[in-house]
Amino acid sequence: MTFRTESLGQHFKLQKGLSYKGEYLSDESELGLIGLDSFVLGGGYKSESEKPYSGPFKQEHSAQPGDVLLAMTEQQDGLLASPLVIPEHLGGYESLIFSHHVAKVVTTSERLRPEFLYNFLRVPLNRARAAYGNTGTTVQDLPYDVIYEQEIPVPTLEEQDRINSFVAVIDRKIELNTAMAENLEKIAQSFFRSWFIDFDPVRAKMAGEKPVGMDDETAALFPESMEDSEEGRIPKGWKSGTLEDVSLILDSKRVPLSGAERKRRPGSIPYYGATGILDFVDNHLFEGPHVLVGEDGSVITNEGTPYVQYVWGNFWVSNHAHVLQGVGGFSVEQLKLVLDRVQISNYVTGAVQPKLNQANLKSIPCLVPQVQVSDSFNRIIGPMFEMIRLLSQQTNLLAETRDRLLPRLISGELQIPEEMLVS
Repeated sequence: MTFRTESLGQHFKLQKGLSYKGEYLSDESELGLIGLDSFVLGGGYKSESEKPYSGPFKQEHSAQPGDVLLAMTEQQDGLLASPLVIPEHLGGYESLIFSHHVAKVVTTSERLRPEFLYNFLRVPLNRARAAYGNTGTTVQDLPYDVIYEQEIPVPTLEEQDRINSFVAVIDRKIELNTAMAENLEKIAQSFFRSWFIDFDPVRAKMAGEKPVGMDDETAALFPESMEDSEEGRIPKGWKSGTLEDVSLILDSKRVPLSGAERKRRPGSIPYYGATGILDFVDNHLFEGPHVLVGEDGSVITNEGTPYVQYVWGNFWVSNHAHVLQGVGGFSVEQLKLVLDRVQISNYVTGAVQPKLNQANLKSIPCLVPQVQVSDSFNRIIGPMFEMIRLLSQQTNLLAETRDRLLPRLISGELQIPEEMLVS
């Protein structure tokens, strides 16, 4: 069974956001402004993306939890007509408003849920059709009448609720996986700080105490005193070294195929280029966990910080990034935790064309403990990063499953069984 369709304008109208002056963007405010930066490409909300705002606004520019907003300007390819839903928690703000590049969906009938429209526009084909009438060249804006003319399926409210509920369960699981992975990494970072920044086990032994939460065998690996080094006071017997002492920089390669060729014959191996996965190829250079560090202007932010990423599995890397693995007892994960705490922009050269060359990368200071200490540390954080990788794999599978099912659910080709309860 397929659902009948009606024009979107029969059920919704769009409320344009606030046209504001930049002078009202403040450092602190209890009012948050939502703009295009808050949208996930294709649909979704980026937390902590709001900007504090202290200027005037009208009540019609307010956004409440559950409201659906649409991106009406093409800030980047594929953003136009992307939807988001305002979450229950307002990112620390008491209230939110939205900018003139954004429109709020206002219900004008009782036969379509805004959340159903949100899921409808998460389907790439539907979003492309909605954005087909865009205008402009450098900046493309979506005319409101184009959205109103868009045909949308109209299931019963019960069917909409079942679809929305089913998709929300998957979305929630993805959110939980993401939060769990972030928390595991924070725990690993706290362990790293305790052992290699604050030297808590060493300081405890210097005070005649047993290191907290540590067995006798592990505690015995740490010295009972500190000594001077080029980088300040460090545990006795440890070395004040550089990244060259604990890592091997591998050769990355140029793009294996041109962009047009990759689109004609997409592969299954992730290809990492400027800022993360650009697309896929049909062979690979590297296997297993590695750390990628940006090399030139295409992977260096406006703040001068090179892009750093922890990756795993089979993959290809372009010549815009350095590929690192750990040596001398250092795991890739320990290496990542080191780089997380480094202001890498300090090692970038070139004002017009910023570049992080190998010599500068290798010169980054790095504390080198005995191999046994690194081994013990990696036995603790290794399972955490293994879980992070598993959660990421599960999240990708969930997202792929959702994206494959959503078009069929929205059209009525597939139906959620009636016995499924709406939470």
